[in-house]
Amino acid sequence: MKKRMVLVLVVCMLVPMITVCGSASQQAFAAEASPGDAVELRFIDVSPGTARQNYYEATFKKFEEETGIKVVYESVPWDDAADKLTAQGATGQLPDVITTHAAWLGQFIPAGWIIPLDGYLAGIENDFNEYVKNVVWKGQKETFQNIYTVPDGMMVQGIYYRKDWAAEKDLSFDDSWTYDDYFTMIRGLADPAQNRYGNSYRGARGGFDIILMYMLTFTGGSSFDDEGNYLIADNPDCLEAFKKWTSVYIDGAVPQDSINWGFVEMVDGFTGGLTGTLQNDSEVAVTCLSTMEDDQWGVMPLPVSSVDGKRLNNVNSPYSYSISSHSGNPDVAFKLVEYLSRPDNSIEYCKLTGQIPVMKDTGGDPLYGPDGPFAAFMRQLNDPALTIPVLYPPFEFMDMHQGMLHEEVQKYLLGRQSAEDVIRNISMEMSTRMKAYLADNPGAVVETPKTLQ
Repeated sequence: MKKRMVLVLVVCMLVPMITVCGSASQQAFAAEASPGDAVELRFIDVSPGTARQNYYEATFKKFEEETGIKVVYESVPWDDAADKLTAQGATGQLPDVITTHAAWLGQFIPAGWIIPLDGYLAGIENDFNEYVKNVVWKGQKETFQNIYTVPDGMMVQGIYYRKDWAAEKDLSFDDSWTYDDYFTMIRGLADPAQNRYGNSYRGARGGFDIILMYMLTFTGGSSFDDEGNYLIADNPDCLEAFKKWTSVYIDGAVPQDSINWGFVEMVDGFTGGLTGTLQNDSEVAVTCLSTMEDDQWGVMPLPVSSVDGKRLNNVNSPYSYSISSHSGNPDVAFKLVEYLSRPDNSIEYCKLTGQIPVMKDTGGDPLYGPDGPFAAFMRQLNDPALTIPVLYPPFEFMDMHQGMLHEEVQKYLLGRQSAEDVIRNISMEMSTRMKAYLADNPGAVVETPKTLQ
């Protein structure tokens, strides 16, 4: 099974001309050439890598062959992307099509650097899946009054676990499991004497997100009230949830050096046989397929809330396509966005990146079927209990995400401040910024959790 799945992925990466959807779907999204299309577009990728660059350049070549429109591929490393795009935006030099991150919209939209896409999407919006329509676009309309992005794919979180370790310990749970069950699994799989630990704990940047997901099961998935107050403040259930999640580190159920772990260390810990569980996005499945045996690993959906039965999951689109207001050819630029979203191209890209396609049509591909490695993620996207919490605020918070949020937690893990101090400090800063945002943006409303209904 493993070899077959890996072969599918490898073929997908090496043969970008593979067609996985019928001609009707392709024709529906074909970007037809016309005399007015004799232009050149600039496209910038903010998460470059060899595989991504090869995909885009091959796809742009196909696009040019079909339309006569040439696309120049540009890239910028992720760590420098926000600064470079900000500089280009301020000087009116943004490329025609940008891969954007949701955290940038609070800056790019008020600055007028990207344009609304509502008119372009009219008539084709129902070809996209329910998450795109009822979560991504609905949220943008609520916050920014218009649609500004077309997601390139969806990331869905899951709990990766060592099936072989769980079998040894007689630990078995079904999709209805709770966070208490999850903690039981973490502690049950931990065996430091054998150099086995229960979880790939994320103590560095991004680590607070995982803790916050659990805390928000006690607020129904909301982060702020209508007045901009951060809801985990003065909430005893959230405080206890914070202590329970961090206790797996304090009690030694996870590696002590994981206080400094980020994404790479977490994945390496799991695939390398050091840790028994890992909470992360669907992209990690690609790595597991290529480095582990099928009987070593599996994926569970995120646990359900013990309060209301909701299954909170930060389903998200890591990157999306936006059209720059500096583009001299926005209509042609959207043809490119439409082409990249076409089912055959979207599925090829998602196999490469470990994402879930944004189109309803997945061509019956086995990777996304009930027995495929992405099955747990697909089940969540069809679960009526699935609720997308409001983890990220609409205001600029990247400085907090890269610093304060995980640094406050680290202070607690090192015994330098109390859990109460962590919650208070983060809550005060979040509330202050949210109230300022609401005051500076008349008519803005506080985003609420979304469902697929």
